Amino acid sequence: MKSKIKRNIMKKQLFMILLAINFMVKAQNKTDSRETESQKSMTEFSKAKRHSLSLDVVAGLVFPAFNPRYEYVLNKYSGIGADLNINFGNDDWLGVFDKFSFSPYYRRYFFSKEDYGAKGFYGEGFLKFYTYENKPIIIFGPENPTNTNDKTYFETAIGISIGWKWVSDSGFLIDINTGFGRNLGFADDPNKQDFTGKFGLNFGWQF
Repeated sequence: MKSKIKRNIMKKQLFMILLAINFMVKAQNKTDSRETESQKSMTEFSKAKRHSLSLDVVAGLVFPAFNPRYEYVLNKYSGIGADLNINFGNDDWLGVFDKFSFSPYYRRYFFSKEDYGAKGFYGEGFLKFYTYENKPIIIFGPENPTNTNDKTYFETAIGISIGWKWVSDSGFLIDINTGFGRNLGFADDPNKQDFTGKFGLNFGWQF
């Protein structure tokens, strides 16, 4: 009799344990489902709008120059692309300045879980293939005698940059970034620079 009562108690305890486990599993599945839907919206946005085109407005106003940027979104955390720069300016006061450059890059996004992905703060590694002119520098009148050549050189640099990209639900984007690269020394310029810079304020569209 006692053994039968003990078995019934054990069955009830087992039933309660299984019931509790079942409840926790269902609660966890519901939480996972909510997280999955959130992640799903980011993934769907990234898949639906993988391409972006933008234009650097600072380059257009200062030099003037034509500086478009293309990016292909690999996933919600990364993208690859390239910057193209064609400089139409001829301002002697700038000294050394790029005439043409092509810069492929790989970009990694951070802190983008709350967004649709592929936007927000990012770090970037890039290569820069460019030609530049070492123009005479005018300093309050006379030209600098150590920098009198007016020749076009080719150089290659490898560098890093950081930035932030905002993307609206409709796809309109603003992308600002800055960085620097180390020149690899291909130019035979006697006054060559060790570093090159990168800066842009781009407006465009992700589609």
